[in-house]
Amino acid sequence: MESLNISLAELTLNELFVEQSRLLGLVTLGDVLESRIETLSKKKDFSYTWYADLLALLKEHGLLSEFQKRQL
Repeated sequence: MESLNISLAELTLNELFVEQSRLLGLVTLGDVLESRIETLSKKKDFSYTWYADLLALLKEHGLLSEFQKRQL
């Protein structure tokens, strides 16, 4: 498992994804894991395209199952 303190900006990600994440209040992998989809989906900067990219990122870093568990 990756360090949760890694900034999304430090990862090799699309700049628009990183900016949209920042607008949603997500700066690190830890922020992502602590977030709730119910809360994020109500914010004006949320999109399901961004969310699909987020899930792909989490899968790539071995964090998808942990994120899913925390959503329950």
